Amino acid sequence: MITIEDKIESFKRILNEEIDEKYDEELKKIASETERLITEYKAKKYEEIEKLKREYRTKLENKTDKIRSKTLKEGQDIILNMNKEIYDEFFKALKEELNTLYMTEKGEEYLKNTLKNVKSEINSNDIVCVYEKSFERDKEIIKNVLGDIKVEKSLDIKVGGFEIENAERTYRLNYSLNFLLTTKYQKILAKLKKELGINN
Repeated sequence: MITIEDKIESFKRILNEEIDEKYDEELKKIASETERLITEYKAKKYEEIEKLKREYRTKLENKTDKIRSKTLKEGQDIILNMNKEIYDEFFKALKEELNTLYMTEKGEEYLKNTLKNVKSEINSNDIVCVYEKSFERDKEIIKNVLGDIKVEKSLDIKVGGFEIENAERTYRLNYSLNFLLTTKYQKILAKLKKELGINN
């Protein structure tokens, strides 16, 4: 015969089994939720880390590009400065050589030919300015080619050749050798800058 105590014990056992099952289910739920949260957290952190990596990679690439660009510019400047020094020395030597040549018969020929070429542009009341060191020689040549025209010395002319000014001195045509040399020099430098890809 089943006593009340037996029923109570059976009830306790059934109750404990149910509690254990529910407890296990809850534990599983908690474990599952925890696992999900950990996975999400890891994924989120991984994405954050990857994002940081990408940002720093981009910054580093930009910095590297800037350094590379700066280094390239500095290199171009060094090359340009070296070339400028070489050209400066070359043109200085060329000016000295032209100065010497201008004082010879070749200088006389240059002056005569250039005067004949521009004769139509010169008015009788214009002023012809010439190189101080060859003033007497050049004055005679100018008078022979252009006739009675005013001839003056010019301190601006450093190599040879001449300049023409109108009587009012409002315009000047420059046929001096130093002007021609300077113009050529600027063209050569501009070409060099273009080849090196330098804008300034």
